[in-house]
Amino acid sequence: MNQQKNDCIQQRILLIVGIIFLAFNLRPAITSVGPLIATIQENLGINNLKAGFITTIPLIAFAVFSPFVAKISQRWGNERTLFFSLLALLAGILVRYSHNLWIFYFGTLIIGSGIAFMNVLLPSIIKADFPKRIGLMTSVYTTAMCSMAGLASGVSVPLADGVGLGWEKALAIWGFLALIGLLLWIPQLRNRHQPATVKPETPPVSSIWKSRTAWAVSIFFGFQSFIFYSVVAWLPAILLHKGMNEQTAGWMLLFVQIIGLPATFLSPIIALKLKRMWMSVAVIGLINLLGFAGLIIFHQTSLLISSIALIGLSTGGSISLAYLIISLKSEDPKQATQLSGMAQAAGYFLAAIGPVFLGFTYDYTDLWIYPILIIHLANLLMLSFGICSVLPKARV
Repeated sequence: MNQQKNDCIQQRILLIVGIIFLAFNLRPAITSVGPLIATIQENLGINNLKAGFITTIPLIAFAVFSPFVAKISQRWGNERTLFFSLLALLAGILVRYSHNLWIFYFGTLIIGSGIAFMNVLLPSIIKADFPKRIGLMTSVYTTAMCSMAGLASGVSVPLADGVGLGWEKALAIWGFLALIGLLLWIPQLRNRHQPATVKPETPPVSSIWKSRTAWAVSIFFGFQSFIFYSVVAWLPAILLHKGMNEQTAGWMLLFVQIIGLPATFLSPIIALKLKRMWMSVAVIGLINLLGFAGLIIFHQTSLLISSIALIGLSTGGSISLAYLIISLKSEDPKQATQLSGMAQAAGYFLAAIGPVFLGFTYDYTDLWIYPILIIHLANLLMLSFGICSVLPKARV
């Protein structure tokens, strides 16, 4: 009996470690690009619009592939689907090791397709395997995701310039993390959980797309992603315009993500304890507003850092809230996969506009104030739809 209990605990630990390493792989292949964007532009001879596509292509892949995840996972099982997603991520990182812009774009598309499947399935895994610990496990995996995303941002320039790897190897090095994730996920392949066992009253897949609440969740997810990926793509460039050097601006992108980790971890836990959950969305929206206002007004380094800290807290808290809402508004693991697929399909189509549109706006105006004002508008819309999605009467 004790042996059986120990085996169960061991399997649980392996699953949690596997989930954490899946989360570790969700962002570094994307966030490592931002600090190196000026070097990549110079080496490949591309303008801001073409550079914006480097960040936007994964988001397009998220949007395109997300709706198909539920059907594929029902056929293969969640565990196998996640394993092959990691394999696709590794392949994309290797393909992207190129000076040819179109091959670079293609590798980035493969990276985005692999991450898309992991993005969608993780809330379903949490709903299925940790139904009584949704808030805590959402905090754990989103914090793991954001911490590694921040680390990737911070070490990109030191790896490329300080260590002398160059930007190609500095991006390719994240393939090792994908390889570790693959090895750690192998024990889960003996399982074949499918989000197919549902209650008779569970709505069909098509009903998700007709749900006002599902659309509110999706648009909230979209605008918080719009803001995050715009920050990842252009914060270093904005700070360079403010007079910072390239390495310091790269570290600020690390800072904005690391400072947000407490908010990433605590937001789902605090939100679940509030009688009015909409207040957590409102606070994040207000912090975001103050942070980007400071980025317009201030020029002193210390005040800019304070503004960046507020942006980090808001973006860190909003992503974990988005994933929490997906899990909470779902009746069961199957619906969690469906809602997650919809939210990330519709949401990332919206988010994909961000880096390209902001790059185009700057190219046209030669002023960063207009892209920042666009982010302010996105924040107001995120706030509105976020509050609608968490109202007590809101049901998928």
